[in-house]
Amino acid sequence: MTDAQIARLEHRRERLLDELHHLPDLMRGKVYERQRKCGRAACACASGGPRHPGLQLTVNLGGRTRTRYVRLGERAAVEAKLAAYRRLWELVDELTEVNLALFNALPVEAQEKQ
Repeated sequence: MTDAQIARLEHRRERLLDELHHLPDLMRGKVYERQRKCGRAACACASGGPRHPGLQLTVNLGGRTRTRYVRLGERAAVEAKLAAYRRLWELVDELTEVNLALFNALPVEAQEKQ
């Protein structure tokens, strides 16, 4: 691998690390739509009619699944946190790829200095 290729990889690594340091607030989980009954006895959903759509957030923490209703005003914030979490793992994968390429390209003495 040439010095120019190594320099490009090191530059890419620095950009990825910078992006990693500037990630916004994040959260692991999934948002999905769930049909539910509203609880009013006079509503059609109580007698087998169409149910009401609602958003649910599911998160697994410590082996326990936690589910929470997502209000309409919260949807954008929740989706943004989940997107930031997905981006985190994309960055980890890209950093792993770059670092592996650098380990393969650099002699052992140069790796010890980093």
